[in-house]
Amino acid sequence: MWTRRAVTRLVWPLGAWLACGGGERARPLRLATTTSVHDSGLMGVLGPAFTAASGRPVEVVAVGSKRAIELLATGQVDGAVTHSPVEEAQALASGRIGGRIPFMRNAYVLVGPAAAAGVVAGATDIRGALRAVAGSGRRFVARGDESGTHQRELQLWAAAGVPSESAFILRIHGSMAEALALAAREHAFTLSDRATFLARRGDLGLAVLFQGGSELDNVYSVLEPAPQAGGDLDGARAFVEFLRSPAGRSLIGSFGVDTVGEPLFTPVE
Repeated sequence: MWTRRAVTRLVWPLGAWLACGGGERARPLRLATTTSVHDSGLMGVLGPAFTAASGRPVEVVAVGSKRAIELLATGQVDGAVTHSPVEEAQALASGRIGGRIPFMRNAYVLVGPAAAAGVVAGATDIRGALRAVAGSGRRFVARGDESGTHQRELQLWAAAGVPSESAFILRIHGSMAEALALAAREHAFTLSDRATFLARRGDLGLAVLFQGGSELDNVYSVLEPAPQAGGDLDGARAFVEFLRSPAGRSLIGSFGVDTVGEPLFTPVE
């Protein structure tokens, strides 16, 4: 039972509730995925494609990366899609998860009101940009939900020498889409994965104000369950194989081209 606030569950039967080789209903593959993969729309493409290819329905819960790892470690899901490398490495080293397979990447970007571009105009790296934001008198919307993006925020504020509990930082305990919407209403800055921002920028009135540099690299991985967790390891590995197949890589690499004019994610080897 899902009890996390702002959880989203999606099921894609696509006529494939029947297993490929027989007449019994296949149990859904349960996946916990970071909200950015959901909010960008990518999981809405990958889930049905995997179901069509495998005959296995998919049930998705969209949560922050830390929560996704917890759900996997306690056997509540069969696999997880996360983008919090430090927490992933810790979970793997401790045996709470059974495997970590990177499969795609994009980047984080600092976004804010287009009229505020001058605030960070002189910054040469993200640390300088965040120090400029801190001194600007404007607000910064923080996820505050222990997601991969939230963890990166904390790392970047620490690197910039700015306390993450500063009064100008507004913590919302919400998704990437919610953070972008609030930043638009408050004429504030926020850190977003590039895919979700481009997919949802619409009439937000926000623009990318700083980008580039290794500190903003954003790698997504599929996590497999540890043996003691009781998750469906075979199902998780089938999902990994699909994502790394030519068909899966093509879907990932082309996602966004038709809607925003550029790929939103890049497959990794």
